[in-house]
Amino acid sequence: MQSDQTSSAPEHGGNMVHANTGKKRDANRTKGAILHAAITEFALRGPAGTRVDEVAARAGVNKSLIYQYFGSKQELYAEALSSVLATITEQSEQASRNSASVAESGDLFGFVRAYLEEHLRLLEAVPEYPRLMAWENLEGGRTLARLPMQTMYRSFLDRVRQILEPAQQKGVLPKALSFEHVAQGVMALTHYYMIHRGTLLHLFQQDPNLPATREGWLDFVASMFVGSFQMMKSGKPRPGV
Repeated sequence: MQSDQTSSAPEHGGNMVHANTGKKRDANRTKGAILHAAITEFALRGPAGTRVDEVAARAGVNKSLIYQYFGSKQELYAEALSSVLATITEQSEQASRNSASVAESGDLFGFVRAYLEEHLRLLEAVPEYPRLMAWENLEGGRTLARLPMQTMYRSFLDRVRQILEPAQQKGVLPKALSFEHVAQGVMALTHYYMIHRGTLLHLFQQDPNLPATREGWLDFVASMFVGSFQMMKSGKPRPGV
């Protein structure tokens, strides 16, 4: 009898471990489905316009699970924004390497255009990012004010610095260049191209989905930056100064 009890104990314990592992796996899968659905809904409707019921329906779960895993709609939104920022930051590493390789040639226009195109590709790969950032700023940027968000975004700006600093050291970019201003300018212009597609199509009669439109826009914006950099390097005063 004793040998039977001894042999059955590990089997029972093993079943418990498998059961707990299975539950954890199911919980992670459910949380992932909720987060994915939340990113889509918040990008479409914004934090104010999104309803928990709609997120639950898209994720295929009971809405009580959203409160169980995330606590509130605001916390779910913060997690969704954080997740998208993490994805952008991770993918920007490859963009850094691609742009840095162009900087080696000393071609200022080629470098700037490559940097703009890499950033635009990031937005095209994660289209929810510019939409979420637009909604977030319309809401006053309260979620971005959280320390974890700021820490994550600083790592993104560090990527920008990693791209631009070597080019600056080689003399391709002016010494007085502000990395923050470059990041702001690139974000403003590339986010515009992604968010204002209706404006481009219906008011400017330019289809943003056509390669010719995209290439022409990149050439023009790159020329704007190059002209600005060249003026800074020459030491000429800014207009009106």
